[in-house]
Amino acid sequence: MLRSPSAPTDLATRADIDRLLRRFYERALVDLVLEAPFSTLAVIGLDDHLPTVGDFWEQVLLRTGRYRGALVPVHAALHRQYGLDAARFDRWVHLWNEAVDELFAGTNADRAKAKAASIAAAISARLDRASSA
Repeated sequence: MLRSPSAPTDLATRADIDRLLRRFYERALVDLVLEAPFSTLAVIGLDDHLPTVGDFWEQVLLRTGRYRGALVPVHAALHRQYGLDAARFDRWVHLWNEAVDELFAGTNADRAKAKAASIAAAISARLDRASSA
């Protein structure tokens, strides 16, 4: 079956990941649920942040091994300041899935959504454990 020219293709390159991240962050930065924890990006600048996040998602989806950061400490600091509760993680996953679905379709797109949900759940659980310890 032939795809129409406007039908989304799968996430396949770093350029695709960068496009997805821009679409997601455009929304997250102004979302009523997420704008407070994402306000730090307004200070440091999205252009400085996106290469690191792009490296992370490129590693997750395309297995490049480029990411050298640490997710949990960054999110723990945000959690202390803003309270990253389940509603915020759910909203993050929702906006992420919307951005993926608008731009892409295929195995990597599906994996991007599944990985986002599992990463959000893992970080949320870890922050909850740390808060109650």
